[in-house]
Amino acid sequence: MNKSWLTKDKLIHYLLIASVITVSLIGLYVLQSLTRNSLIRIFQAINSVLIPFVIAFFLSFIIGPLSQVIHQKLKIKKSIAIVLAILVGILFILAILGMAIYFIVTQMASILNSLLTLIDNASLQGVINDIMVAITTYFANSDITDLITEMTQNGASIQRIFELAGSIVVSLSGFASSLFGAIMIFVLTPVFMFWLIREKEYIFLNIAKVAPKKVRPHMIELGKRSDVVIRNYFKGQGLMMLIIFVYFSITLGTLSLFVPQFPVYYAIIFATLMGLFNIIPYLGAWLGVMAPLVFLFTRHLELQATEGNIFLIAMLVVIALQLIEQALEGSIIQPNVLGKQVHIHPLAILSALLFFGGVFGFAGVLLAVPLTGTIKAALQYFGELSDEQEKKEIEEAKKQPAKPVQKEQVEAPKKKNILGIKPKPKS
Repeated sequence: MNKSWLTKDKLIHYLLIASVITVSLIGLYVLQSLTRNSLIRIFQAINSVLIPFVIAFFLSFIIGPLSQVIHQKLKIKKSIAIVLAILVGILFILAILGMAIYFIVTQMASILNSLLTLIDNASLQGVINDIMVAITTYFANSDITDLITEMTQNGASIQRIFELAGSIVVSLSGFASSLFGAIMIFVLTPVFMFWLIREKEYIFLNIAKVAPKKVRPHMIELGKRSDVVIRNYFKGQGLMMLIIFVYFSITLGTLSLFVPQFPVYYAIIFATLMGLFNIIPYLGAWLGVMAPLVFLFTRHLELQATEGNIFLIAMLVVIALQLIEQALEGSIIQPNVLGKQVHIHPLAILSALLFFGGVFGFAGVLLAVPLTGTIKAALQYFGELSDEQEKKEIEEAKKQPAKPVQKEQVEAPKKKNILGIKPKPKS
């Protein structure tokens, strides 16, 4: 008969594990409730250093080769070449941001002007009136209106003034904190990038030396593999951005020849934005295509009376070009360009976008794929180590000679009678 799987020792063991887990969870909850503000400040301090370091680490794979080219071509010191490369990168980013802000402001102004010309329409005027009534009703039922009414009719009480001032101070302090964090990221990222480009190997070798000797070789190997994965990713991503830029420069430039008031240089700007936005997986391509669509929509609002629906047809053509590009990218370009080093399942990429975006913000969205590729490389390495260990154990087991099985001599049981008394020997 088989023994019961739940013995007394196993039951005690399971109860101890459950008790330790329960006490740990209760302790973490109590610690979180007691030191919530302190933990939030600690995590904010860690993020204020970690975010610029992570951004600088990944940007060093882009700026590093540029500094090497400047160093070799201009025959200047490596430090000066790195500073020049970082300045070129900053100017490029500022130029792109300037173009994007200029485009957004001009298009919003065009849309507002177009809408103002349509205000004479009775139906649109009715919609605007309904919206104004809804806004007025909302503020009439809110505490803001009560506060303003009390302060104007009954006089501003000291308590109400302090409440209003406190809310204003909290809002301003939150804005100031966010602004200060953004400035620190903007200042610290180039500094970290300079030292990472100049002494990356020295920095990471010293970090590896801190680890125990048994772990040190694994850390060095993981660093090498991560370096290969990240380099391949940025090389492949840069090539893909170039291909997308050329594709949309040709197609949108050709489209601009048939659409009035659609200059060719606008097509080049849109192609540049669409290529740059492609660095955000899946979402970036559709964010980038919004630029030409918004532009064509504003032109449609302005010139609908004279040009008809040609801009709406152009919008449909842009969407068709985008769908063709996505099909080519998913089936041909991406598998061949990025290669197997960073070939990650789309579900894993979307999960990484949500996770790293929630942790690091917009920078996490940009760096989600290389971070996921690094994690994948680490998991593959540990899987290879496990496979090698199993192979070694199997080979050692084969090399050991098999032990001969010794047959045990079984003694015949002595005969007894029914009462259990040994029979007497015959005389």
